[in-house]
Amino acid sequence: MTKMPELVSLFNGMGGACAALIGLMEYEHNKGNTMAISTIIAGMIIGSVSFSGSIIAFMKLNGTLNKPVRLPSYNVVNTIIMLVLLGIGAYVSYDQPAFIFVLALFALALVYGVLFVLPIGGADMPVVISLLNSFTGLAAAFGGFLYHNQVMLTGGILVGSAGTILTLAMCKAMNRPLSNVIFGAFGGGAASGSGPEVNGSIKIYPFQTQLF
Repeated sequence: MTKMPELVSLFNGMGGACAALIGLMEYEHNKGNTMAISTIIAGMIIGSVSFSGSIIAFMKLNGTLNKPVRLPSYNVVNTIIMLVLLGIGAYVSYDQPAFIFVLALFALALVYGVLFVLPIGGADMPVVISLLNSFTGLAAAFGGFLYHNQVMLTGGILVGSAGTILTLAMCKAMNRPLSNVIFGAFGGGAASGSGPEVNGSIKIYPFQTQLF
């Protein structure tokens, strides 16, 4: 049972990889259909982020990466990469360039998934796994849109919504807003989870024994 969280993370990554591979395979077959290409690109980006992020989460839970890696200004770097991903994704969706741009987008999404999870501490891993699980469900839902598959669409929506609700519940329990989760501010300091300050002095009274 102690290995179940990392197994769940690994299975979740495989689901994201499937969504990303579907996008790579279907891009050339749907050129000229802007709506289909937009669905493909969205599913590929989200699935790639979920795949690489879940693999890093698996390695952290497995003990291979037992310490969070703090990159210089990693919040700024992650935000820039996310904006670049959105910009390239929009360009590919509407202009539909050569397949090499899709491969570059796929590689950049994998890098963002790694950088997204890499700084996260071990105590916060359940939150990010739940968030990545919702990403995988969302990527599967885009696949359902593409193939007009109601079962795939419904399953993806259920997984995505359940993962989002669970993520919000965990954030509320940990007294951390969701914006900190999205922008990678995990384990930023002990103050985020500390309780109210206790003032005053504590007196310890010795035990009194009575004989009956």
